[in-house]
Amino acid sequence: MELIDSLTSGAGVGGLVLTVLAVLVVMANQGGKGGTADFNRSIEAGAAALGGGVARYLSGRDLAAAPRSEATWWRGGAPPPDDRRTETPVAALGAEDASTSAVEHRSAGPVLGSLRPLRVVGGAVAGVWRVLRIWHRWPRAARSAVRLAPLPLAWGVWRDGGATVGVLGVLAALVALAALTGRSGLGWWTVDPVWSDGQVYGPGIWEAARQVLRVEETEPRSRWLAVPDDMKAEGARIVLRLPVRWVGGPEGVAAIERIVDARAPGEWDALWHRTKREHFVEWTRRPAPKRRPVLPEFVPWKSTGDPYAVFFGRAVEGDEIVDAIIQTQTATPHWGVAGDTGSGKSTVLYIPVVNGRQNGELIDILDTKRNSLRQAEGASGVRIHKTVRDCISAFGEFLASMMAAEAAMEKGADPALKSMLVSRTLVIDELPTLFKLAYCWWRYGLKGKGAPPFADWLGIILLQGRSSNHRVVIGTQQFANAFFGGTMERAQIGTRINVGQTDRVSWGVAFGQSTPMLGYPTDIKGRGAFSDKRKHPDADHLWVREVQPCYITPDVPQLLAACPPAPQWFDLGAIAPWITPEVLAEVDEAAAVLNFLPGGKFGPEPAMQTATPLGEEPSATGSELARHSDIPAPTEGVAVRVAAEGGVRIRGQEDDELPDIYSLAEAYERGIVPWKPVTMRSYLKRGEERGIARPEGITDGQTSYFTEAELTAWVAAWKAWEPKDRAAAKMKEETAGSE
Repeated sequence: MELIDSLTSGAGVGGLVLTVLAVLVVMANQGGKGGTADFNRSIEAGAAALGGGVARYLSGRDLAAAPRSEATWWRGGAPPPDDRRTETPVAALGAEDASTSAVEHRSAGPVLGSLRPLRVVGGAVAGVWRVLRIWHRWPRAARSAVRLAPLPLAWGVWRDGGATVGVLGVLAALVALAALTGRSGLGWWTVDPVWSDGQVYGPGIWEAARQVLRVEETEPRSRWLAVPDDMKAEGARIVLRLPVRWVGGPEGVAAIERIVDARAPGEWDALWHRTKREHFVEWTRRPAPKRRPVLPEFVPWKSTGDPYAVFFGRAVEGDEIVDAIIQTQTATPHWGVAGDTGSGKSTVLYIPVVNGRQNGELIDILDTKRNSLRQAEGASGVRIHKTVRDCISAFGEFLASMMAAEAAMEKGADPALKSMLVSRTLVIDELPTLFKLAYCWWRYGLKGKGAPPFADWLGIILLQGRSSNHRVVIGTQQFANAFFGGTMERAQIGTRINVGQTDRVSWGVAFGQSTPMLGYPTDIKGRGAFSDKRKHPDADHLWVREVQPCYITPDVPQLLAACPPAPQWFDLGAIAPWITPEVLAEVDEAAAVLNFLPGGKFGPEPAMQTATPLGEEPSATGSELARHSDIPAPTEGVAVRVAAEGGVRIRGQEDDELPDIYSLAEAYERGIVPWKPVTMRSYLKRGEERGIARPEGITDGQTSYFTEAELTAWVAAWKAWEPKDRAAAKMKEETAGSE
């Protein structure tokens, strides 16, 4: 059949005549060898073969069994894969064809110019031959017309030979003209082949998938694989039929999916169907990712009107930008913001200050940096504590206020105390710095022994503050357990916010190691990520969203001035009036706070009014407030400090002079110790084994800090011990040698 199909390029009646003759020869040979039944069967088989051949001939199909292209009735076909006659030379693969033909791009010399007509004619003939060679890629309608052409031509010659010859001459002239002016001749026109996506990518996908599915090579691709002509069209699908006998398994499924991923352009999602009557897998275009919403660089402040809902800014949730609301009436009501120095976390802390005051809360701010939240200074209902002594005193008073508020809400408690209760918020800026300074103050300023109770206070407040409306907002460098007293206490920070650049460790500490990091821009002031303990809707980790906090700093003084005035006792710096002596004794017994409260052994002087705010009657004196709290009254002659606004003078006491402290890394950089931190820690441990006391220092739960004097003394003791150690070792060696 292949020989017949190749004769006259498969055209004309010659192929048909030879086919009939071949069938008759086969039938004649079979008729003489068998009986009548065998002869009849051979006649039937021959007739069927003859009918099939005639049908394929007239319909323009290939006479050979295996198709040689993908030609259909109206459309030309692409060559089969790895067709040697149509392949590009290996050296030219991937290279741009800089020159097309000598006729167009080369300047011919005198001799070559005279031969140009011959070259054009030769190119035209070669072009006609190339067209005839790709007969198998012609549309079937064209092949069928050529094959049937001898019949009308024969009839035309019989009826009117002259006219028929004239028509043939015109057709031949048109073909010659097209060949001369075409790409192979003068190049006046060209027809670029139209390659569909199915023709380009289908063979490659099928040849690879066929081997995985173990399908015979003779199987037609059209039965097993459907590749769309336009893969970018709406609803485009790639469908691969699966043999029922194919076992597959994870490796086979992965292999099939890898083939499409590697050989089909774009991204596709596979859907396997192996439980239906017919087994197949289909791929659909993966929808283009929606453009991620872009947060604004500035978000104005707005009040929610709900004391337990804090408007924080704008956040990205899925494909939308929504208001970021912090709910403080949850089981984990406290919240915090983390970030490096200069990331904007102190600016964010203005938000709970303004929100709290607008809803009648009282705000205590612990600001050891002294100027981080200066826009809130002097406002009624906001007390800013800057020295370590004042901060620790306010810390202890907040704890006592929380526990006293719980006692006042008990059944059978004094209704007068319950009527005094006011929601309070403690804002701690730079929690690690506060604890570091507090431990230094305890160890070197107060000469205290053992561990101070400050971290325990924070843990108690975090665990019990919700029921008494005493909440904490924390600014920190990192949400490490050591800063909060433990995992259980840190878990009470329900909403966690990271602003600015965040490293992998800090991210994992805040949101969990399995939570993927967000790629938000860090050059936008305040931009960050937050989580409110909700699980991601599509994954098993926290739902962390990009957020832009509102910038409220310039408006803080005006917003706070518009808030209702706070109780007078708070603006005077006194302790909460619901802290009764009985409750204070219980709190001191449990948490050792009394010595740190105003008037205590380690606390600042108690508040004493020396001026009356405008429009108010004089309130209780400092002595009366002290008696109410069972704290000694202040003595006369103590220096006073003046609040920035309000006309109220409050007694205070500045911190003791504290020495500078250094971590081992800082001490090495400054030349205080001659060894790097790793070596120094090893020497400290070995020194303890050899009787050299380890410097006491302080720790913030993560890092140990020492004074220069402590480290210098230890290094001197170590160096004094080393010669003795070497002498003892030498003597031991000599003794062993003599024995």
